[in-house]
Amino acid sequence: MNAVAQVIQFPAADVDQLGELLAQIADLEAKAEQIKQSLRERGPGCYEGALFAAVVSEEKISESLNSKAAKAKLLELNVDPKWIAANSRITISKGAVRVGAR
Repeated sequence: MNAVAQVIQFPAADVDQLGELLAQIADLEAKAEQIKQSLRERGPGCYEGALFAAVVSEEKISESLNSKAAKAKLLELNVDPKWIAANSRITISKGAVRVGAR
């Protein structure tokens, strides 16, 4: 049986239900991200609700070398490309929000 036949034979109701569930999950994840962002904007600390507590950590900033730019320049200067492997880029990660039952 080929893949096309298997897809056609799959119950349409199951496909629709899966699509609806995935859409609901996407909506819920978007709402959760909005609340997380609101907590981040309030700053690091512990925020308590009636049933759950959320802990917001500080934003982390790390610095490293932009490997594409470094590689191009170092190759231009005849520097061994292995040197680039020891360097990385500047990244900023959002503060974590952890939620647990009280």
